Amino acid sequence: MLVRTDHRVEADVCATDPGVAWLEVIDGAPLELVVSHGPSPLEVIAQLGAEVGRPALPPAWAWGTWISAQGGRDAVLAKVAALEAAEIPFSAIWSQDWTGVRVNPGGGFGVQYRWRADTAHYPDLAGMIAGLHDDGVRYPRVREPLRRSELPGHFAAMRDGDLLIRDREGEPYAFTAPNGESSHPDLTRDASIEYVRGELTAMVSELGIDGWMADFGEWTPLDALRSGGADPGAYHQRFVIDWHCTNRAAMDAARPDGDWALFARSGWTGVQRCSMIHWVGDQEATWSATDGLPTVVPAMINLGLAGVPYVTHDIAGFSGGPSTKELYLRWTELGAFTPIMRTHEGNRRDVNHDWDSDAETIAHFRRFARIHGALAGELSALAQEAQESSAPMVRHLMLEFPSDRATWPISDQYLLGPDLLVAPITAEGATRRSVYLPEDATWFHVWTGATHEGGQTIETGAPIGSPPVFSRDADRADLRAIE
Repeated sequence: MLVRTDHRVEADVCATDPGVAWLEVIDGAPLELVVSHGPSPLEVIAQLGAEVGRPALPPAWAWGTWISAQGGRDAVLAKVAALEAAEIPFSAIWSQDWTGVRVNPGGGFGVQYRWRADTAHYPDLAGMIAGLHDDGVRYPRVREPLRRSELPGHFAAMRDGDLLIRDREGEPYAFTAPNGESSHPDLTRDASIEYVRGELTAMVSELGIDGWMADFGEWTPLDALRSGGADPGAYHQRFVIDWHCTNRAAMDAARPDGDWALFARSGWTGVQRCSMIHWVGDQEATWSATDGLPTVVPAMINLGLAGVPYVTHDIAGFSGGPSTKELYLRWTELGAFTPIMRTHEGNRRDVNHDWDSDAETIAHFRRFARIHGALAGELSALAQEAQESSAPMVRHLMLEFPSDRATWPISDQYLLGPDLLVAPITAEGATRRSVYLPEDATWFHVWTGATHEGGQTIETGAPIGSPPVFSRDADRADLRAIE
């Protein structure tokens, strides 16, 4: 059931009273509900997709491995050379510091939130990108709507052109953001949309950038004023749709052939029609059950249930840390069985463990990047399916086995498509775990070929390098053979 509103909704789904689902919309308008009858769970998601829209199809190179590389031109090119020397397959290098380096308030490295390159940090950026393209490597970046008042360029131009959100005194609204005092473009104004779209399109046409992390969007103040008198509280949600639609329009204009990729941070009902890939947020580079590695699987599952089929996450987290070797190895295993396998050096990149920290990690990362590459054809087929049905690539077990009630409460394992069951290790020091195998199927352990009948919970060994992965009704000797 979907509530048609841009206002806050509070829901109590049988928590207070097992027989009552209760919700309240914080709005004086009449309540509008859209009920999807299915009858199957996958049909419900298809009906949801018809209501909210479906995202753009990622390009073929998106199913390769994306590597985070920062530190300026020389550091990025050295990382590329190291990947090639280690024989690690990769399809994209993505950098978040191309506009300059910023030290975060709590320590660690952030980025300058601008839409233009730091030519001292990345001299001849267009030439560097062209060289990567010659080698078949794509180069997405990071973009965000926060306009910092102290940085030269955009804030002054947008202030003078009346293109920013306003406070109740009619002045440009400057609020405290991660990068200091900043504002947002007023995306209810055509002139502001054209300005932002022009800046984004120029990054593609002038530099050759292949896409970006469409970061942030959720910081719009609840009392900010916009043209046309849009309700500030409701528009807090609507802004993220306008932000992602503006990004999408820029890429559609610059690359009408669809050879681009965007991955989004924020969302609201209807963002699906404008976005492409969503990532699951800035996890801590830890084992924390509330904001670390264990939260990735339920987040991916929930995005899929919400009609967002293309998902990714940061290997091995972003905030906090530093990440450890064990955490990095386990997060890599999960990344290989995710639609978009993508690393992040993290906020504390100078002390975080990374794919090249030692020989064992390099070998481990190489093997799982190759495993991910071997799944590219299947991932592409699943993505095509999602274009018609919104069927998530990362699926709750219930979507494929709705009559098996034992699957319903499970949120720490998932299906990649209909046939690969993934039960990642997300607890520090664990080398075994219990796995539920849904009924009415024979499950092949991918790494040994051993078979198990469905409808039972098994205990399985899971040393590093052998995360619990099972194939439905077919052996996957092809994956087992990859070194």
